[in-house]
Amino acid sequence: MDGEHFESLDEINSRLTELTSEGRLPQLAAAWKQDDPKWQAQNLAYDALEADSIEEAMWLVNKALKLDPDCTDAQRLLVSVVASDPHNKLHLMREVVEKAERNFGEDFFRSNMGSFWGMVSTRPYMRALLHLGELLVETNQSPKAVEVFERMLELNLDDNLGARYLLLGLYLAGQQTENARQLISRFSGELSASFAWARVMERWLAGALDEATAALKHARKVNPFAETYINGSRALPKDVPEYYRPGDETEARVCAKELSSALEDNPGFREWLRQQT
Repeated sequence: MDGEHFESLDEINSRLTELTSEGRLPQLAAAWKQDDPKWQAQNLAYDALEADSIEEAMWLVNKALKLDPDCTDAQRLLVSVVASDPHNKLHLMREVVEKAERNFGEDFFRSNMGSFWGMVSTRPYMRALLHLGELLVETNQSPKAVEVFERMLELNLDDNLGARYLLLGLYLAGQQTENARQLISRFSGELSASFAWARVMERWLAGALDEATAALKHARKVNPFAETYINGSRALPKDVPEYYRPGDETEARVCAKELSSALEDNPGFREWLRQQT
């Protein structure tokens, strides 16, 4: 609609209705952006994320970076595939994140604090930030990982990428019961097994055993399969399923993985849980 002249809001709405009713907006948008190298690079990065082989992914990543050296998704994928040592990967991923932050600028962060992810342009950065936090956990730098995940929740109040699950596990691992309680309260409508079982541990760590027992009854209803992982009867899973269903074994594995650091660092909780028959 750029360049068109309108006499009133009604004319604007009428023109917009015309475009949407004909289903032409995607085609018009694509035609408008087809010569934009950044747009082309991002599409290539999306294709690379879904490529059938590493070779194909790297070919697409290389093509994307030639069009736009600042393409964050392409940079992130390149680091993921090329760097094998976790500490080297961490160093490179931090560079990816810092470069994206410089490109956005401080004013952008101030103006859009809390609504990141609502804008498509911020999503590659948020994915890179999540990856950075995961690498910090992998390299045993939990305090720094906590800072990253807390930052993600500041930038995106709705937490579309689920940083809250990892953050909650780290809070409990560090016995930061007040922070864990506040996070659980912030997402009071959360129905996942991870939050239900985390609530049991949080109440136990706080010394509120009656409330921990009540929370345990609720957690068993939310997902009974998680208990054998959480009480130590079964080994914690090394991998998690790509998809899971609430209330079944697949979600139990996800729950156990997300709370793994908290479970390993609080053996007394697992002992108490085994006694709750």
